Amino acid sequence: MARSHRSTSGPDRFPGSRAAALRPTRGRSATAMYLRAHLYGAAVGRTILDRCISAVDPADRARLAPLRPQFEGEIATTRRLLTGISPVGAPGRRMVRVSATIALAALPAGPIVRDPLTRLGLLESLRTLVVAKRSMWELLAESWVADGDDAAVVDARAPGPDGDDDTMLPGDVRSLLLALADQARSQENLLEELRRGYGLELFG
Repeated sequence: MARSHRSTSGPDRFPGSRAAALRPTRGRSATAMYLRAHLYGAAVGRTILDRCISAVDPADRARLAPLRPQFEGEIATTRRLLTGISPVGAPGRRMVRVSATIALAALPAGPIVRDPLTRLGLLESLRTLVVAKRSMWELLAESWVADGDDAAVVDARAPGPDGDDDTMLPGDVRSLLLALADQARSQENLLEELRRGYGLELFG
């Protein structure tokens, strides 16, 4: 008696499903995922900034403090950009920040106990995040996000981070992104100066 042929699923049986699984995310979906990832990173970076301010000397603390409102404004801008692209937003961002706050609170980085090596590590970590942020603004400024014809990118009715009326028209998006890239570059230079200063002081 002849055995019945049993079909088995091979790599060529469902070419459509396989292609769909391997198809990379592009366009608006990819941009939304990119902005979402940076918002999660910004939640951690904002917490690291607070720890850096506590860890450095008083004179340097005054130099780092202005970065707080800058970070908040950048986060608000990123959220507005994401809202114009995707209704999902960045769920769980507050939880990420709370978790980072709890985790970093155990580090000896002030205000009572300051470990020089911990301080150096915090400054290096924050500088790395700022470099990634600058790269994001520069990349977005060269992408479709900066196109003035796409009114959905930025909601012109959205208030600023402090409730003031710093609304942006779509045509202002590219100049805004480039200005934020310049701001991040200034932050990077400051953190590099502090990193080198405290590092040379530590290693002699």
